[in-house]
Amino acid sequence: MATSRIRRSTAAVLTMAAVATTVLVGQAVADEDRPATAPAHAPAATAEASARSERVPRIAAAWHSAWTGEDPNALAGLFTKDGTLVDLSVPYTSRGRAEITEFKAITERLIPDADLEITDAFRSGDRVVIRTDYSGTLPGASKPFKVQMASVLELRHGKIAVNTDYYDRATMLRQSGLPADWRPPT
Repeated sequence: MATSRIRRSTAAVLTMAAVATTVLVGQAVADEDRPATAPAHAPAATAEASARSERVPRIAAAWHSAWTGEDPNALAGLFTKDGTLVDLSVPYTSRGRAEITEFKAITERLIPDADLEITDAFRSGDRVVIRTDYSGTLPGASKPFKVQMASVLELRHGKIAVNTDYYDRATMLRQSGLPADWRPPT
């Protein structure tokens, strides 16, 4: 019985050490990826936005710019040639830069006022997690939606190999005033 408790205690200590190491390594990688800090004389709102942008890894900032920009090729250019973009809520998977460009263009046509606001982002090794507020108006909707979204980027040689998006489609549709079985027009 004492041996069993020792094994569980040892396992718990090793697990906590692994988590702490992951957090510290992730913080060190994130620190390497941060731009210079905002000047001390910046207004409070600007300082807050600047502080948030300092925590955003460069690839996450580029991903955000590409998603909110008008050039669908900009997003695809962040991916490896065989990169994959997975939207689990639709669900839809784009493989390769051409399909990723097409998915971005379809999204722009479907939700012309789509917006992503980064609320948090961090990098740990070759993984980046981006939390955003995703908003816009779906076709036929009586009102816009705003849902939280998490995007996980898996990097290979500084490019996105896999981008997986997670958000609550049911909440999006409910906020939009659309039925749960709504499908985008073809």
